[in-house]
Amino acid sequence: MNIFKEGKTLAVNVIKDVTGHWKTPGGKNQVPYKEILNLGLGGMGQQFVTTLTGYFGLSVGNTLIGSTIGITPMHIQYMSMIYTVLNIFFAIIRSRIVDNTRTRWGRFRPYIAVMGIPISVLAAVYIFLPVPTLPYTQKLYLTFFVTVSIAMISPMFTDTYSELQTVISSNSEERSKIIAINSIIYSMAPTLTGLFVPMLAARFGGYTNINTYRYVIVPVAVLGVGMNLFTAFGCKERIVASKNYTPRVRVIEGCLQIYRNKHWWLRTVSGWIGFAESACGVIFSWIFIYGTQDMTNYGLLNTVLGTASGIAMFSAPFLLKRLGNRRLLLVHNSLNIVFVTAMLFTYKTMYLFFIFNYLNTFVNALSLVYNNVMHAEVKDYQQYISGKRMDFMFGTAGLIGLPVTLSTGLVIPYVYELMGVTTNYDILFDPTIRNNFFMVLCLMSIAGAVTNLIPFFFYSLSVEKHRNIVKALEYRALFDDYADGCLSDERIVETMAGIEETYACLDAPAPDLAACKRAVRAASGKAERKAARKALKAARQLLVEKDAAVYLTDELTKFETPEMQMKLEFARPLAALQPEDLRTAPQSLLTDARALPASTKAEKRRRRYAVSQAKKRLRMAAAIQKAYPNGIEAPDESRLHAALAMPDDTREAYRARNRAIREAEKELELYHRTFKPYLDAKTLVREEAISRTLLPDMRARYRELTAAPKTAAAQA
Repeated sequence: MNIFKEGKTLAVNVIKDVTGHWKTPGGKNQVPYKEILNLGLGGMGQQFVTTLTGYFGLSVGNTLIGSTIGITPMHIQYMSMIYTVLNIFFAIIRSRIVDNTRTRWGRFRPYIAVMGIPISVLAAVYIFLPVPTLPYTQKLYLTFFVTVSIAMISPMFTDTYSELQTVISSNSEERSKIIAINSIIYSMAPTLTGLFVPMLAARFGGYTNINTYRYVIVPVAVLGVGMNLFTAFGCKERIVASKNYTPRVRVIEGCLQIYRNKHWWLRTVSGWIGFAESACGVIFSWIFIYGTQDMTNYGLLNTVLGTASGIAMFSAPFLLKRLGNRRLLLVHNSLNIVFVTAMLFTYKTMYLFFIFNYLNTFVNALSLVYNNVMHAEVKDYQQYISGKRMDFMFGTAGLIGLPVTLSTGLVIPYVYELMGVTTNYDILFDPTIRNNFFMVLCLMSIAGAVTNLIPFFFYSLSVEKHRNIVKALEYRALFDDYADGCLSDERIVETMAGIEETYACLDAPAPDLAACKRAVRAASGKAERKAARKALKAARQLLVEKDAAVYLTDELTKFETPEMQMKLEFARPLAALQPEDLRTAPQSLLTDARALPASTKAEKRRRRYAVSQAKKRLRMAAAIQKAYPNGIEAPDESRLHAALAMPDDTREAYRARNRAIREAEKELELYHRTFKPYLDAKTLVREEAISRTLLPDMRARYRELTAAPKTAAAQA
């Protein structure tokens, strides 16, 4: 009875929480439940659309392009390799467009609203054309054109949705909860398609018949385009930045800054060397398509399989809170190895194989949540070390691994053709060939899972470190708003509360872990042991928090470091000059810098910095003479803000607004690019002057703001 009573109480509390915070968030949360639902419904729409676009992926297991249209596995891989090279240019264009997007609707939502339409139209036109009956060369060229076009556009539809999840809240714990809830909602889409699409496909001749794609898959995608609008118009983006922050990211500069991010490298290398982990993903569907040929049973088991993802997504926030990102990832990959190994010995027994496939699907689905959380944290860390918010630029930076991707991409298609699977997949109807093939795919997946796991033993970005990184970013936003004269009381309270929390942790006495461990061993009763273990856990957590606080304290005290003092020494005389004084620079600047003493490490570091600054000064002088031969006129940044505020309710107004934005941006970019060393020096000097009084002033203002409600309550 107590279980039922507790369950009822929990359900009532959940209902009260949802209804009470349907339109306004509660506590430290930033996102109301209505917005979470909109995110999930849009996610369902994304899944419905990708049900269609997934069949245009250039992978050798593709039943539309491979077995239905009849393109050979090696030709599919060759097309994939060509696209991979072309994607260098596509990724640069996408990252430059998206990362520099500034609209009243945010950075990602405009693309979420629009880009699903051309993708679905292009795919539908291809499917309804008589492609299977065309001569092989013609359908090869047509397939290449359509698949590459869809692959070029799709990231601006799918990746913008994924990126929106990473900025829907700056609170890491709330963000993981939102991603988990969202995953549960949008996973209903693949559950529904997994149940009904195979059944409907059986009526149209199965997955090797073009009519299945025409009359089942395309209508599902059309529904998805409509549902996607819930996210486009019902969600917000909450990037931690100052009010007047204007994204200005250049491709080469952005990539070079990302290459300094060790956590990005670990995640990227893991993907490179773990390419074979997904090789066994086709086995479950192929058992039914080429083995039992029982599409009804396939649909039912596929629906049951979908529940594994739902359970995993529901469990993910609790597991993340208990284990953290890194430990959960290590557990997931370790279990992945165990379950795929079990699948290796059970693929001949369908239902036993299904059990291990279900368990493997469960642990793999955890990554849908923690990967998004980790991706968001890595981007926040990138903003912390570079000072610029980058999203799509990560994809462009990833192109450095193109040779690795091209090489490893040949492995699975080569295995397919080695096993006899070319244009005619009917060979898989032979149980001997099919079972041997399944064994090879399982072995490849085991090897991929092992190699994928290795880099994450070196991953160190914990929840506590990320929390202090966000606090540092909030402090920078407060700093900029204070300097720009647009600081709000809400920003002060939110930022200073985080800073005070960190300093309270630092000021707390360091716990004696050895004493806590002795207390656990010496405890006699159950209650005493429980209290001792709790104290030990709290002591360990406090030490972790103290260690992570450095990310915030380094930001607050950065002008006190010898390195920053050295930079200020060089910045002050440069910042004191007028723009016209920079038109010429004597060569003696570089000569004098190279003549500086270099006996100690500090002197070597100082001389190296002096030489780099002298070279920048000389390059800047040459750039000024080229860009401003008739005199220097600094652009007015208010022109850009005025252009952004222009109406766009008609086509003419929209074009006028875009034209004004481009003109203002062009002037600003030329000026900032040409005078970058000078502007950086002025910014550094200005920030140092502000930093002397900012924190004491903000602490005093924070106490006033937090004391006011208490005073009002006491008077009442």
